[in-house]
Amino acid sequence: MIDVTFDPTLANTLAQSLKLTAIALPLDLQIGDLTRLTDAKNSYWGLKARYTKSGGASAEFAAVTTSQQRLQRVLATGTTLRVWTSVNPADQLGWGWLCSQLVQAQFMGVIQRIQIPLSGPVMTEMGPVFMQNSTIGELDEPALEHDLATAKVVTAADWVAFSYHWQACYEDNAALRLTLGGRVVGVPQDFLDPLVRTCYRPEQSTAQTLGRILANYPIGMPNWWWQYRIDQIAKASVR
Repeated sequence: MIDVTFDPTLANTLAQSLKLTAIALPLDLQIGDLTRLTDAKNSYWGLKARYTKSGGASAEFAAVTTSQQRLQRVLATGTTLRVWTSVNPADQLGWGWLCSQLVQAQFMGVIQRIQIPLSGPVMTEMGPVFMQNSTIGELDEPALEHDLATAKVVTAADWVAFSYHWQACYEDNAALRLTLGGRVVGVPQDFLDPLVRTCYRPEQSTAQTLGRILANYPIGMPNWWWQYRIDQIAKASVR
């Protein structure tokens, strides 16, 4: 069995702490032009590289391409996959994309899915607390061990249905995709800018503004994207 996640931090935890074989697919499908998955020259790669400082647009594209190629090799073997997702749009869209890959590959193996709640009561050494996480990458080893028992088999018919949803999102190709009321919805690129403005202080650093955003709005958007929107608002404020 191989575990699949769209969160690199979770993949690292599964591999290092739980000693599981995990594939990370850091697709960030909630952001930007979805045709970029097969287009190394798409402007998305340069934008992301500017903020992640990962080695440039080509390195960003290569990392995603390599992860997809690894997945394709696994699909060809028919190995059972256990997929970790949450309500975040990156996970929901990643799951739809993965289902489309299963259909295209005519995958004959077993698919299990673990749907992780990002909020809810948990028991700690200090007593019960209400947990709120932004992403499944924030979960610790005990929580993940508990969640392993919740895996459910997904039928091939369901793969097809989820692949249809992915295709609809792909064709819509909105600038940004969010989960609203449990549904993935396409919105304009600046849709969340009002939230950024409530946290923005011209006299403070980007890091301070980012920290305030992450604390107030844990909705699963990556740090680099928030930094991009902070920059856009900062530029607009000095015009």
